[in-house]
Parts: sequence; structure tokens; C-alpha cells
Amino acid sequence: MFEIKRASDTEIAERGDLANRAAGSLAIAGFSVHQDANDVSAAVGALVWVDPADDSRGGVFVRWMADPSLSRAAAESAQKGEIESSKFQHFVLVTEHMYATLIKILRSAGFQAEDADDDMSPYLIRVVS
Repeated sequence: MFEIKRASDTEIAERGDLANRAAGSLAIAGFSVHQDANDVSAAVGALVWVDPADDSRGGVFVRWMADPSLSRAAAESAQKGEIESSKFQHFVLVTEHMYATLIKILRSAGFQAEDADDDMSPYLIRVVS
């Protein structure tokens, strides 16, 4: 097993401030914003959180959270191999458009927002400053 090294308390506090400012900018734009990545069961809208890792996995991240019913329907379609289904295609359209929209809004608010380049988590946004 390996141990994930945490960033310094100062770095984590700076990330927390950045996450709060990004969340505030999204809220001002009219989004529902959630900041508890440990409890996403009821999160619908923008999820903004801090990953405390002291490597490339760490930082401030944003993800669009569709209603769980849409996410479940898309997952069920994918498990059945029905990626051309209307439910799956609707989920993809919503996710792709909200990903692009969140990046544009964050950039408009003065943040450096970019694709997190995470193969395991597509449509994940990294907020750098």
C-alpha cells in the first residue's frame, strides 16, 4: 500500500480560499454550489472542492453534478451497452455543455480554469488561480 502525502497546512488553506472564491463566483452566476466532496448524494449543480494531496492530484476542482436520477439512468444504459439511448445521450450532452460553461464562467470571473487531464474523471475542472 502507498501513502498519499498531504500538502502543507498553508497550501491547503490557500486552496480552501481559492475554492471558496470560485464557489462564490459560481453562486453569484446563479448556480447551486456544493463544497462537500465526501457527501455528494444530494449534490445537484456545481461541486467545488479541495484535494489536499501534495502532488499532481491535489488542488481545487469543479465538477457538474446532474440529478442522481439522470446519472443512474445513464449508468444503467452504459451497463447494458446502450450508449446510443436517449437517456445516455442526454446525460452526455448535459455534462459536456456544463463542463464548458463552468470553465467559461470561471474564466470570466478571473480564474484560471482548465481541464484536469484526469483519465479516470473526465469533465473534471482544475482551478489554478
